Amino acid sequence: MRRRELLEAVAALLLMAGPVQAQARPVVVILADPKGTETTDMIAPYAILKESGAVEVEIVAATLAPIALMPGVGWVKPQATRAGFDRAHQGGADMVIVPYQMKITDPEQAAWLRAQARRGARIVSICAGAEALAHTGLLDGRQATTHWASVDKLAKTYPKVTWRRDARWVTDGKVTTSAGVTASIPTALYLLKELAGEDVMHATARRLGLEGPSPIHNGGAFKLDSAVYGLAAGNAASLWRHEKVAVPISDGFDDLAFAAQIDGWSRTYRSKAWVVAPAGGVTSRHGLTVFPATGRRSYDRSLKVVSGEPEQATLAEIRAAYGADTARFVALQLEHPEGVRR
Repeated sequence: MRRRELLEAVAALLLMAGPVQAQARPVVVILADPKGTETTDMIAPYAILKESGAVEVEIVAATLAPIALMPGVGWVKPQATRAGFDRAHQGGADMVIVPYQMKITDPEQAAWLRAQARRGARIVSICAGAEALAHTGLLDGRQATTHWASVDKLAKTYPKVTWRRDARWVTDGKVTTSAGVTASIPTALYLLKELAGEDVMHATARRLGLEGPSPIHNGGAFKLDSAVYGLAAGNAASLWRHEKVAVPISDGFDDLAFAAQIDGWSRTYRSKAWVVAPAGGVTSRHGLTVFPATGRRSYDRSLKVVSGEPEQATLAEIRAAYGADTARFVALQLEHPEGVRR
């Protein structure tokens, strides 16, 4: 066959095959409850996976009503409803992430999760979001982990699950569960490695100033003792010292630092963090729309976004403001290593 005839034959084959399609990015859903969704549990995986550029990520709820941040005062705009997601992605998600939510036993959400699992999605819980998975039956016969303070309760309620305290995340088959709040960051990096490969994961961690993920953890070292109870009671009772803390944000704000500040400062029992932004909301570095708190115009303290590892930076701020004991108390709630008494 002459060269011209060969080229014509190849061209004909290409025309019959149609245009070359780019490989679709994995699709990840982060479920949220408008009545309240744990701030870091929701925003940290979203920001990390979005930063990678290798994954399509959507925050999905039952309705498009704004999602109340928990703790803190502010709202996040969902990006799709469950029904809308189903219409746009008839093959289902590649991964569904369930943060801790105000409403744990939502039968419609449980049915949707089971349907996504049947279609082959990896199902993931962050922190006490594991209770929502346990409620669906998706954890039965599996190993799992959750927030250190929830393990005993869930072990009694869901005895078919083998609950572990010795890892920041546990993968058993097509289900992954994480330990408490701050485990959301290493778990999200681990999931990114699974979705897009180790090189993408490390590059994303470097850009965000995060360490590579390690599963090593000792959830049994986190304990409520008399000193913790005394501090919590003292902080809560000292009403004259309570502060309303402003977290001002503008377009392009750092989602990870924002989540850490809203979360950490609202757990001191001496302060609550309020989103401060234009009434119409602002959009984060990674495309998340956040609406401000309403009805307040004065604050006792105003924060600036702190760069670096987000939880450590926030704990350092709290330590400087309220002392080492309160910072440790916050770290204990966040299941951050600084919450373990040395």
